[in-house]
Formats: sequence, C-alpha cells, structure tokens
Amino acid sequence: MADDPLEILRIATSATRLLILKLLQQGFDHPEDLAKKLKVRRQAIDKQVLELFSWGLVDRAAVFPPTGRPRIVYRVTQRGRELVDVLEKTAREFRDSFREEFHRSLEELEAKLAAGEIAEEMYFKKRTEIETRFKWVKGA
Repeated sequence: MADDPLEILRIATSATRLLILKLLQQGFDHPEDLAKKLKVRRQAIDKQVLELFSWGLVDRAAVFPPTGRPRIVYRVTQRGRELVDVLEKTAREFRDSFREEFHRSLEELEAKLAAGEIAEEMYFKKRTEIETRFKWVKGA
C-alpha cells in the first residue's frame, strides 16, 4: 500500500469497496453473494475485489464442493480489518467533533440572546443557519 495519504484515501473512499470489506467481515465470501447483497452486477464486484486483493486488503481461496465447480471465495485480511476499523473510528471522531461544535454554537447563540446582545428575530435566523450547516451530523 502506498505511503501517500491521498492514495490511501483514494483506495478507502470508495463506498462500494468499503461495503465489500464490511460484508466480507460479516461472512459473505463469494462475489455473486456480494453482488446480490449490494444490488450491483457481478462484474462490478469482481473489479472491486481484484483491486482490494491487489492492495492486500482481501485474500482469495478456492473452495472445492463435493459436486460442481470450484468456487473462488474472498476474506478480509488483517490489513483490511485494520483499515475498516481506522476509517470507522475516524468517521466517528469527525462526526463527534462536528456535533460538539454544533452544540457549542447553539450555546453561544443562546447566551447572546439571554444577554440581550441579539434580538429574537436574529436568534431564530442564526439558529436556522446553524441547524442547516450541521444537518448532516446525525443526532446533532
């Protein structure tokens, strides 16, 4: 994997690749199963899984059922699990910092209203602006 943080972000910021890694951790191991779960074409999954394999984020193995053709299955490597964990932790911390900023902004605005520094009309206008700015932070 590259040392360049932007390359790591390019790898990790694909929602499809991240979902594939999470589904593999949940036990989905065959590209056909992943395609059905994600409601995308098998070819799209194959392309993404091969890219994840080339980065060392997944391993593959052949499973030989008693009847029928062998199946190629995938599993997340330790590196892949660590990447998912780091991304999820970073996303939580990022959202939490925005949530804190949201609450702090509201408290400051309410303090200004209570101190008579702004009129009610301006308070409601500013509160709407703050709520709009932070609406993407769930539970803000």
